[in-house]
Amino acid sequence: MVLAANKMADEEEISEENYFKRLRAILGLATSENGRPLGMKFGRTDEEPLWQNWNLWLLVNGFMPSAHRGRGGRTTYINYPISQSLLRRSDKNRFVQLFNEKRWTAQWDAMTLFTYVRREAQRLPKHIKELLTDNRERYQAVAEAIHEVYQQWQDDGSSIKQRTGVRSWSRHIFAGLYRTEDPFLGEVNYYLYPRQARGRQLESVQVQYEDDNVYQLRSERPGWYFPLECPLKINELECSARHPIIFPTELDSLVLPNRDFWILIPDPDDPDAGVYATWGKPSLGTQFILLCKRELLSDINRLRDERLIEWHGEDQAVFNNTNWVELHQCMVVSQAWDGVFVKNQELKDALQPSTRLSISISGGLRVPKQSAWLEGYSLQVTAFAFYTTAQLQITRLSDKSQILDKSQSTNTPISVDFLSSGDFLISATCGGESTERFVRIVDWSSLSIEEARRREIMPVGFGHYICGTVIKQITEPV
Repeated sequence: MVLAANKMADEEEISEENYFKRLRAILGLATSENGRPLGMKFGRTDEEPLWQNWNLWLLVNGFMPSAHRGRGGRTTYINYPISQSLLRRSDKNRFVQLFNEKRWTAQWDAMTLFTYVRREAQRLPKHIKELLTDNRERYQAVAEAIHEVYQQWQDDGSSIKQRTGVRSWSRHIFAGLYRTEDPFLGEVNYYLYPRQARGRQLESVQVQYEDDNVYQLRSERPGWYFPLECPLKINELECSARHPIIFPTELDSLVLPNRDFWILIPDPDDPDAGVYATWGKPSLGTQFILLCKRELLSDINRLRDERLIEWHGEDQAVFNNTNWVELHQCMVVSQAWDGVFVKNQELKDALQPSTRLSISISGGLRVPKQSAWLEGYSLQVTAFAFYTTAQLQITRLSDKSQILDKSQSTNTPISVDFLSSGDFLISATCGGESTERFVRIVDWSSLSIEEARRREIMPVGFGHYICGTVIKQITEPV
């Protein structure tokens, strides 16, 4: 069904007739028929539950539910598969045409390329223009889809025609930044944080670093490898670090994109760990660190003067005697971004909120690597929004029973006791916006012992070090 939507041409009207013509062709059914294939049930009781289950699967696995019904009429249900096809084949060919016209050959990351493409939105077809300017919560997914087309275009030698039916993988792995801070000395270090290629499984990747050191990339979490162990040097940040990949041979290099700023958010799986990285855009209510060049401070101060963002304290220099500074405890505090203009459009796109409503969960006792919390511990649930109140609902998915349904002040946490283990759906609605968050509560029997992959040690005086809660002598094995 999604493939049929993907094959619809840009000039085709979104209608049942055009959509089902594509679907019948894919299924090898008679093309002389009109409308829905014979025997394919439809409606609220037969077709819609399939997409509701798909949205629930997305939530359970940490993704945003993205399948939506139409606004009524004959497109009510065919809008579900259409909403799942970000870029049609004709859209990809149009982007290839744009890349050729503009002769963009730089090694940009997804969001940098997206900023350049958005500047050309007025000259692109209506469907693409809507993807680039509307529905901001899908910007990241759209940016990555366009970036895949861009990488294939480059790997094809910037060819005029987009190949169909063949997938060409990029020869580069792109990296973000991973930030740590010594809790005692306050020393800040940054590390290259390699990102896994979307839709591609690479179990063994070896990167050659300075002094002929070879690092084996190991999967840390979905979408990311563990950060490289050697701290980042200022010249790598200034000049777009590029390190050769020696295995597998079809890959060329690990690339840190050349950018003037980086947004670092707390670890989504453990916000209290004190670790920040470039995991994505900050959601409403999330405090982040902005690492940027000093020349961007005029734009950033302009955004604060317009009461769009706020931060705590003064800018702090990093990498001694360099042009880079950090702004701490940054937060987006307004949605009125459309009438404000700054010199660096990419900075504005990155900071502008993609949603007007989000749900945050804190407290409780998290279960490592399960995206779950242990029963018996209250969770703090907060609906962040630019409105004063939101309708908050919590539903137990096993029996569809509601354990909470109340109007709640936004940006104010409430304590919720989940009296038993199970899967729950938290929903918030206000100002015409709605959002959902999946929560899994597990009992103690679901816990397992995890072996530490790496032991953190800290020297303390002559001949001793701290390892966890134990003080040992240097002569003892670590």
